[in-house]
Amino acid sequence: MSAVWALQPQPGEHILDLAAAPGGKTALLAALMQNSGRIAAVEPVRARFFRLRANLQRLGVTNARLYLTDGTVVGRRVPQRFDRVLLDAPCSSEAQFTRLDPTSWAHWSPRKVRASAALQARLLRSAVQALRPGGVLVYSTCSMSPQENELVLDALLREQPELQVDPLPWPCPLPSIPGLTEWEKRALHPGLQHARRVLPTCWTDAFFIARLRKGG
Repeated sequence: MSAVWALQPQPGEHILDLAAAPGGKTALLAALMQNSGRIAAVEPVRARFFRLRANLQRLGVTNARLYLTDGTVVGRRVPQRFDRVLLDAPCSSEAQFTRLDPTSWAHWSPRKVRASAALQARLLRSAVQALRPGGVLVYSTCSMSPQENELVLDALLREQPELQVDPLPWPCPLPSIPGLTEWEKRALHPGLQHARRVLPTCWTDAFFIARLRKGG
């Protein structure tokens, strides 16, 4: 939910939730927007899409339109449409591993990390294309892998210099460290110091979060 607070949605805005299922963050967006404006909630997996729809109906969300579609093509279809974009991206979920439950890491592999990073890069490009100039994009994952976090953002920031990394709009109440600005002796974009790697506690799993702003 911290990703939604970092996005700071406002009533009346047009917001894209690019990986919306199962809908908890979408519902919080709607609550902060007072069910006004419009949320475009995108989910490509059919079973997850219907779970998203049922959850939003149950929670009384009325300002969301749901789309069963591939998020990587949204930016091309509706360029510069949205005031804010939330991308809580599909990832390897390695920040949710627990030694007490072997099934929590049974799906993990270096190949999974590489595949996640490739998908994240495509989704990020789509998110930026869909964002209006001056708009805000929040990118988050439940992974601690630099390949899925700082490295994918570093490539995006160097490819699209109109983007900048904003400090989070509130002091993070959870233990956290800045994003990496170097990895394997390679310098990364200095703006990544404003991203946060949130450390696990007894209340929450670890996660990564960054807030970007599109110039223009």
